[in-house]
Amino acid sequence: MRRDYYAVLGVASTAGLREVRQAYRRLARQYSPDVNFWDAQARDLFGEIEEAYRVLSDPAARAMYDRFGHALRDGEALAAGRRGEDVHVAVQLAFADVVQGTSLQLEVARFSSCTACGGSGVAGDARCRACDGRGVRRAVDSVPVTIPAGVDTGSQIRVTGEGSAGPFGGPRGDLIVSTRVQEHPFFTRKGDSVHCEVPISVWEAILGARIRVPTPSGEAILVIPPGTTGGQVFRLRGQGLPKLSGAAMGDLYVTVRVEIPIGLDARTQELVRELQRLTPVAPRTALERYRGGAA
Repeated sequence: MRRDYYAVLGVASTAGLREVRQAYRRLARQYSPDVNFWDAQARDLFGEIEEAYRVLSDPAARAMYDRFGHALRDGEALAAGRRGEDVHVAVQLAFADVVQGTSLQLEVARFSSCTACGGSGVAGDARCRACDGRGVRRAVDSVPVTIPAGVDTGSQIRVTGEGSAGPFGGPRGDLIVSTRVQEHPFFTRKGDSVHCEVPISVWEAILGARIRVPTPSGEAILVIPPGTTGGQVFRLRGQGLPKLSGAAMGDLYVTVRVEIPIGLDARTQELVRELQRLTPVAPRTALERYRGGAA
């Protein structure tokens, strides 16, 4: 029959942490394997002393022991163990991952239940050497994670129950995944809205046109009205990125850039001059009032 932990250390059940620590140090010096190298009984006592101190020096483990006694060692009350720590990892995402969402297999460094002692911290009649009596060991595990559409740099996804295992069979903490989204060479993101610049010909600007423009999820038709000027911005509703809440889509803002033809031959220059005579324009008339600083 295993001895009561308080009896092992020779302290009362009401003893404070300082008294428990002092008793452990005194007994550890007396029964240390370094002093009693050839004494098997002393080595067994030393293991018993360490096990008792490990439990009674941990407030959570001590409370469990006071409630369940040695049933903890036999796995009858492990569910009441202390919750494990949350684990934080960062992932790099492509812009396309933000549009549809993605599923990843992450290699997560975390504490998992010790297989050598079944998470109890005790192997046989002594402290488990594999986990140093903690009931958990550091491991790298593959964890499936679903990244929802619409995340941005700095977003955090909480995966419940995929953090570190708690000591002595306690439940796992959570896995916190922080996202970093790579910049796109064409689209510029502002929240769930997306901005881009699209070139049009001078003839399309003058006459108007229907053109195809890329969107984060494919392409859309943009109607260019006659007389469009360079720098004009058009809004395509619902063609941006998904909102993280999943309620709606952001918008796409397209800025048009008018391309002026260069390298005209003599014949083409004459046609342009003829067009200038037919459609005279005085774009700087309004500037006359400001000559000489006049207001």
